[in-house]
Amino acid sequence: MRMLIISFIFLLAFIFLWWWFNSTSIEVMTSYFWDNLDNLSDKINNDNWNEAKRDMMTYSERWEETRKIWIYFLNQYDVNSIDSSIRVLNSYIINSDKSLSQGEIENLKVLFGIIKDSECLSLENIF
Repeated sequence: MRMLIISFIFLLAFIFLWWWFNSTSIEVMTSYFWDNLDNLSDKINNDNWNEAKRDMMTYSERWEETRKIWIYFLNQYDVNSIDSSIRVLNSYIINSDKSLSQGEIENLKVLFGIIKDSECLSLENIF
């Protein structure tokens, strides 16, 4: 009986830690990037390339900070996909390519959506 109680306590602790990480890191960062990708998209549509380049540098730095944490807890493939997409988007913005930049922004939104959906606290993800 003692082992059952200890196992149950560990299960609750893992679920709590998963919920805490999701609410303090994943939810916050995916919302941050979604909102800022929308702003970046608007700047690209208005041909504000200098502002887009400046903002992209900020987003890249913020992603590097986030990546350092997420790399230990999330699927490596998803993190690498976002990392690659951010680098490609940066290249498109440097070259002032509107259509490819917009496409890569939409790709990033999908990738962040995948992270958010796969890491949310739901029965589907628990079992």
